Order: sequence, then structure tokens, then C-alpha cells
Amino acid sequence: MSAIPQQRRADTIAGFLCAFSLALSGIAIVRSPGLLAPAAIVVALVAARMTESHRTLAAFSVAAAGCSFFFGMLVAVWTDNPIF
Repeated sequence: MSAIPQQRRADTIAGFLCAFSLALSGIAIVRSPGLLAPAAIVVALVAARMTESHRTLAAFSVAAAGCSFFFGMLVAVWTDNPIF
């Protein structure tokens, strides 16, 4: 088995992880940002480490996850919702 198909599989999985991280980041803004945003950050960092061809998408998902933590906490404080 060559290294090229293995690399393509890793890039495909990393792309799905980036998409999952973006979806989790969107949910984290409106519901439990203290739990969901750090999970989105970890998933995005794992995806960024895995991929070579989706580096821009991985960087965007890491930045979006970090922003979702900040804005999720901001929304939770303004609306008196629980953080966790």
C-alpha cells in the first residue's frame, strides 16, 4: 500500500473534522459555550494537524472555534444563561 492513498484518506477525514468543528462552533454560541466551544477547538486543532491540503479550512475552523468561545460567553453573560 502506498503513502498517497493513506494521505488522501487523512485529508478527507480532516475535512470532515473541520466541518464538524464549524457546526459545533455555531451551536456553542447559543448553547453551553463552556463545554461545546473547547470541544470545537480541540477537534479543529486535531484536523489542522492531520491535513496538508485543507490547511486554509483548518485554520478557519480553529479561528471560528476560538471566536465562538468568546462570543458564546458574551451571549451567555448578556442573556443570563448558564455557561456550562
